[in-house]
Amino acid sequence: MTQLTYNEAFDPYHAVFRFVRLHLACDISRRLPFDTLRILDFYLLFPFRLQAMKFFSIDTGWRRISKSYEDQAPYGTFPDDNTIFSRMEPFQRAAASCLVHSGHLAFDAWDLNEVQFTTEMLPAAIMLRCSELNTGMKDVVDILCQIKARYPLGGRDGLKDRTRLLEYRYDSV
Repeated sequence: MTQLTYNEAFDPYHAVFRFVRLHLACDISRRLPFDTLRILDFYLLFPFRLQAMKFFSIDTGWRRISKSYEDQAPYGTFPDDNTIFSRMEPFQRAAASCLVHSGHLAFDAWDLNEVQFTTEMLPAAIMLRCSELNTGMKDVVDILCQIKARYPLGGRDGLKDRTRLLEYRYDSV
């Protein structure tokens, strides 16, 4: 795919940075399915698209927060959520592989298509920058951490079904 313009969604190094932001905000020290991380990453990058997700009834107020980020939508027309999400996958996989090879993600978890951050220390400058950005988007980051904690990935009413970003009908539940 030839790119004429830069887009963070298709940059594996930016994906590494987003994964680290999610880890520092939501503490991904336990194993997490890679698809859950991919979905959280998608909404961290495009918080205005979160309003299309089907929430639990107590979480519907999150739509208002999502709408407040509509001014961050890219200029011009952009493909639908599924198209962008599927195009992001190779870059997200490359980012995760990079983190595995640098020792920041556990190799044994990655073999099972899961992610688990290790205790390997991140550089202080990166941690500071992640903290600054997470503070600037605290409302969205808090929502993503709540989604990680309360919404299962698979099955009917799971994260795949509620976001409509991945197929859920053949999940083992």
